[in-house]
Amino acid sequence: MADEERDQASTDPSETETEAKEAQAEAAVDPEIERKQELQRQLDAKLDADEIKLYEYNLRKQAIKAGRADALEVDLKELTDGEEPPPAFGAKPNAWAGKTPKVWASSDGRGDDPDVRIVHDPLQRGIGDGKAFFFLFGLKKTRAVDMKMREKELENIDDDVEILRQAGYTVIVDPEATKEDFLAALRGEGERAEGLAPAGILWSAHGYEDGAIETCDGGTIRPEDVDPKSVCPELRVMIFSACYTGSRSTTWRKALGGRPLVVGWGRPVTITRAVDFLTPSDDTDTDLDDLIERYLLKDTPLPGESNTQSYSPLSAQRGRLADLPERIEKVADLLRARWQKEDGHLKLFVPLPEGRKQLVEAFVVDCAEAFNEGEPLLAIQSDVGELSAIVDPALLLAGFGQPGYARVALVSGETDMPNIVAQGFLPLSRVRDRDLAALIYQVASLGDALEHRIFGGDMR
Repeated sequence: MADEERDQASTDPSETETEAKEAQAEAAVDPEIERKQELQRQLDAKLDADEIKLYEYNLRKQAIKAGRADALEVDLKELTDGEEPPPAFGAKPNAWAGKTPKVWASSDGRGDDPDVRIVHDPLQRGIGDGKAFFFLFGLKKTRAVDMKMREKELENIDDDVEILRQAGYTVIVDPEATKEDFLAALRGEGERAEGLAPAGILWSAHGYEDGAIETCDGGTIRPEDVDPKSVCPELRVMIFSACYTGSRSTTWRKALGGRPLVVGWGRPVTITRAVDFLTPSDDTDTDLDDLIERYLLKDTPLPGESNTQSYSPLSAQRGRLADLPERIEKVADLLRARWQKEDGHLKLFVPLPEGRKQLVEAFVVDCAEAFNEGEPLLAIQSDVGELSAIVDPALLLAGFGQPGYARVALVSGETDMPNIVAQGFLPLSRVRDRDLAALIYQVASLGDALEHRIFGGDMR
């Protein structure tokens, strides 16, 4: 897919323009395609204007794809099997009254079923003697889509449970995990695992941009809810199968006492990609089985805190517009891209094959490299997502070696981890319209390919 898209990006722009006109003509004779495209444009505009959140955007996007004419107006409950959307977690839920004793988010009492927790005893002695590994699922038990996710994930951990038991670990699997379950596991006081040191914990749930994670009974857990002094010093690996947590891994690591390796997704991922992480594969060395083998079956030293200071701080906010607004009209028409002017940069929404699109930013910066120091450069950049321990370097580099204008880079971001971006540069004074079009398209294509490879789909 990625190779095919970049091949298309390097074709003659005149051919691209012809194909675009043909596609436009085809859409014009198909009212259904035209209607979907218009609904998608309206939905994109709502997201760009911050009128809706990503959760709502993704639901309505799927409704548009399914052909619903009321996709923009239908009540969200109808798109979620009647379930309430996740709350906006601006503050700690009132139901959590202090650290102890166990307090449940449900007003009706305990929000989980303790009988569903399964404790698997070790099968033989080994490196895991006296230690436990916890598979804790904080997916909301009243949300139908969460239960489907949980079912798929539970189907893919049997091999990991077996391997850990063979190494002497006691393995706890709790499909309905709460905040207190999480905190108790960190302290080495997990229910039915008292006295066992927590060597590793996997928490599967929804995550939020501030690092919060959901619990099965509708509560949330934030890094600040954890007392670092209470965390068992033998905890080696904390795995969050939750969106955004990878971008807050440094914050979580400090909250957990500074010792354990913290792994999580930097951005939202598809359920398919989440399940892939639980499935052994020879193509990567950062899946769950790899982490277990490296840090729990062996006493491999844990990596220290990552240093993000060395990553380039390049950002659109540091750029300027120059004459880009005057030049972009013709190029945007060629690419069939929407664009808008921002402070110091332009935003372009570039359409790609199979109905996908990618956001890129265009701005001007001064070169600081040898032989053309100070020369104004046209910069095109597309944000892919935060780097995290789950991202295998091969995902960033393999298959993108064709000659072209785009490259992969890491730049400083607003979270704990650097951002993965696709970017490219050309001398501003010598850029023709066709060069600008090629640069924009190739950066968009590379960024889209990386998003699909790493996160499983277009999750922005």
